[in-house]
Amino acid sequence: MRILHGVLAALILVPATDVVAQQIPDPTNKRNTSVGTTAAEFLLLGSGARGMALSPAFAALTRDVEALYHNPASLPLLAGPEAALTVMPYFADTHYRWAGFALPLAGGEYGFGVSFANFGFGDQPVYTEDDQENASQRTYSVSETVIGISLGHAFIDRFTGGVTFKLISDQLGSASATAFAMDVGTNYHAELAGRPISMAFVIQNQVLGSGLKHTGSGLDFENYPESPPGVPSQPLDPYPARYETQASPLPVAFRFGIAYDVISSPSSRLSLMGEFNDIYSTESSFGLAGEYEWSPPDGPLSLALRGSYSYQGDNDEAELGATYGDKNIGLDGVVLGGGLKYRFANYEARVDYAWRHFGVLGPRNVFTVSFGWR
Repeated sequence: MRILHGVLAALILVPATDVVAQQIPDPTNKRNTSVGTTAAEFLLLGSGARGMALSPAFAALTRDVEALYHNPASLPLLAGPEAALTVMPYFADTHYRWAGFALPLAGGEYGFGVSFANFGFGDQPVYTEDDQENASQRTYSVSETVIGISLGHAFIDRFTGGVTFKLISDQLGSASATAFAMDVGTNYHAELAGRPISMAFVIQNQVLGSGLKHTGSGLDFENYPESPPGVPSQPLDPYPARYETQASPLPVAFRFGIAYDVISSPSSRLSLMGEFNDIYSTESSFGLAGEYEWSPPDGPLSLALRGSYSYQGDNDEAELGATYGDKNIGLDGVVLGGGLKYRFANYEARVDYAWRHFGVLGPRNVFTVSFGWR
């Protein structure tokens, strides 16, 4: 058991030198050093509707199955086993799905869980220089998937840590890549003026080994050799060849969040939270969020209302001098949502919804259903 404690502590305290080493500044890029250079951006889309509605600072507050995504350190704090499924229809007929199962172990000393997420689309026509109308009726699909295994441990009654190991698969038509990554998180929870307060620090998507390096038949081509110097030009048969790709880094994220219950009673709770984050593929940003939950102790139903705003400097259209007509670009980073929870016997069912705005792209709807038992 002491060995397991030591392994978890070492993983949580692992220095971020590898992350820093990935961030090599480009002196020609004054706005950001790595925009458009990372793969598997779907890793930043989130987990459930509750977490997305509070995403700027949910890492400090989470006490449910969404801890698998936001902060594995919170897994020992779960009240019982819980499973969830999220569906988010994305833009341009793409989709995003997330599912997870988590449970506390040994009376809350440990927590364990597994998660799965997929982003992609299918059956899109293939256009080439030789077949510009897709007369061949060929199609291709994209499927990006991550599978995670998470473990958390309560080192003391007020401090927990956790780690998630990830297997990432990126299937782009006939080319594919695989990578391994990890999340590391901590959670400190106490009381201030008799009400709960929590702080969290999380590193997400730290690559283990190299990044995503694609290979496959989609990179094959026919190379036509040139005649040697001094030799008259003559037709030569092509020979098969394959493009060699470079490994693409993952969108590593540093997050620090704090959450405080300004109202805490048996029937109602109002939590306010904030977060600062630094993501490898974007500029540093911050966010604010709030959640109000009404939960009468003598009734089976609970109601929650949520909202958040996250500032994203990379989406500053005024700085870029760009205009987008009558698009509601000012709503970028705004998320609103709510949820209903129904308790019966030792079980609990919950439905959550979030309205998430993506600026010039418009809003998306997110739906999550979860089930737990106590």
